[in-house]
Amino acid sequence: MSEKKHPATSRRKEDARKKGQVFKSQEVISALMFIGLVAVLKYWIPSMILRMKQLFPYVLGVSSEWTERSVASLMLNTLWLGIQIIAPIFAVGLIIALTANYIQVGFLFTGESMKPQLSRLSLVSGAKRMFGVKAWVELAKSLTKVILIGYFLYASFRDRIAIYPALQQLDLGQGAVLLGQAIMELAWNISLSFLGIAALDYLYQRWEYEKNLRMSEEELKQEYKQTEGNPELKSEIKKRQRALAMSRMMQDMKKADVVITNPTHFAVALRYNLKVQKAPYVVAKGQDQIALRMRELAKEYDLVIMENKPLARALYAQVEIGQGIPAELYKTVAEVLAFVYRLKKRKSLTG
Repeated sequence: MSEKKHPATSRRKEDARKKGQVFKSQEVISALMFIGLVAVLKYWIPSMILRMKQLFPYVLGVSSEWTERSVASLMLNTLWLGIQIIAPIFAVGLIIALTANYIQVGFLFTGESMKPQLSRLSLVSGAKRMFGVKAWVELAKSLTKVILIGYFLYASFRDRIAIYPALQQLDLGQGAVLLGQAIMELAWNISLSFLGIAALDYLYQRWEYEKNLRMSEEELKQEYKQTEGNPELKSEIKKRQRALAMSRMMQDMKKADVVITNPTHFAVALRYNLKVQKAPYVVAKGQDQIALRMRELAKEYDLVIMENKPLARALYAQVEIGQGIPAELYKTVAEVLAFVYRLKKRKSLTG
């Protein structure tokens, strides 16, 4: 098999997209979701705490007289509070995931990726997936994340090692605030480092996507045949079309009034019919072998053949088949046709 060294064509990419093979970095989506959730929690935690504080007096008040109605009311209020707390976090995560997917892939729905593929059951294919380059890249990303999380945990503890013993001197609220700040700073640092990993993964996924879609010389030729048509077939079609056009042209010569020749290189057949065109028009023309054939047919059809080198050249060069002659040739052609009509009239009288 020839080496796949040519970049994928737009059609190749479009076909791959229809099959669900698209260029996308999952790390970008995960990193953006992580940053978004950290940002939401940073500004949403105070509101969450306030809402929970408002619930505690209500719970204590209900617990003094447990009834079926009070328990149901407590459960509904607790559920509603949970929805209020979780909804913004869930909404931000969903919006970021959908936006990141759309930016990378666009709108795409295909069932190709859901179809069963027997190649996935192959031991060889499985081994390639487990020990291939992609598997090593995924392992490297996972190890890098573990190392970064470990480093930032160590750095956070190192920077606050003098503060943690003093936490026992603070009340619960103050201690919670300090710990919350440390945790949020840790989360920010980790999320930003994951964004760096996502940027590198984006470049890698793009490189791998382009590499997997590369085409060989044979694939390029095959695609060209499918899009532009087989060159041999197109040549044969054009040949037949020319043959049909030539056959029609030769048949139309029967209607001609005169054939003007060069005498050997060019031949142009003219007809004058007011019902068709106001001016004389060309019904057939040809050069060399075609001109020779036209002269033979002119004799066979008993047409008048006139030698006029300048006129034959001018008509051949300026007028296409079916077109009327230009105004500057009216006088010359009129003289030719007048001679032809006189000749025909003389033949009819003598005949």
